[in-house]
Amino acid sequence: MLAMERKTLVEEHALAHATERLIKRYADRHDPQTVRQTVARAAERYANAEVHAFVPVLVERDARRILDA
Repeated sequence: MLAMERKTLVEEHALAHATERLIKRYADRHDPQTVRQTVARAAERYANAEVHAFVPVLVERDARRILDA
């Protein structure tokens, strides 16, 4: 199995929820599309990760750092 195929439905669900949380959190500073793009770019960093269990948490953390800057 290729690393990029390892993304599970659970991971996709968690990333979707993280994205919605971030959209709400940054509604006064960033438009939803900017938040989605930031999350997508952050997720790309972990596309080849061996373990995906913590990817959504890491992506949300990275996206918050970028959006807070």
